[in-house]
Amino acid sequence: MDDIDRRILQLLKEDGRATNAEVGTKIGLSEGAVRRRIARMRAEGTILRFTVVTLPLGPEGLVLIRCRPGKTATILEHVRQRATEVFESSGEYDLGAIIECGTMDALNRELDAIRALDGVDATLTLIRLTRWQKTPQAAPGGAAPVAPSRAAPAPPPRRPMGSKGR
Repeated sequence: MDDIDRRILQLLKEDGRATNAEVGTKIGLSEGAVRRRIARMRAEGTILRFTVVTLPLGPEGLVLIRCRPGKTATILEHVRQRATEVFESSGEYDLGAIIECGTMDALNRELDAIRALDGVDATLTLIRLTRWQKTPQAAPGGAAPVAPSRAAPAPPPRRPMGSKGR
């Protein structure tokens, strides 16, 4: 992977629907060159899939899972069936999983099912309140909030101090 591949990937992360010609125009390559590079990155496993990122459609939780020795692989297989994303981690917890559900009750049921798995020593769950996402118009490293879940509408904007509520 070279710097051109990285630029292609960054542009696709910002807009996964961009055509190969549009990407090529932005980085000075032909449509065919971009198409061949994307095909190679898919074949190598650098690009895993193309997907859509939405506003939260319900509660989301990051579940950290501590596994007993020798049980991680079995727990991983069970958790993968319940989660949108699973990863191994270093430190106090062995696995992390993103769980998305339509309701808080459904999320609690999923968490209970994970906690009940043989070999799960402990879990720590963090519920996502706000998502921050890098925006194309933001300065490098800048981020902008993505609207909160429809289940929890944003509070009304505050008036500056000293303004009158007329």
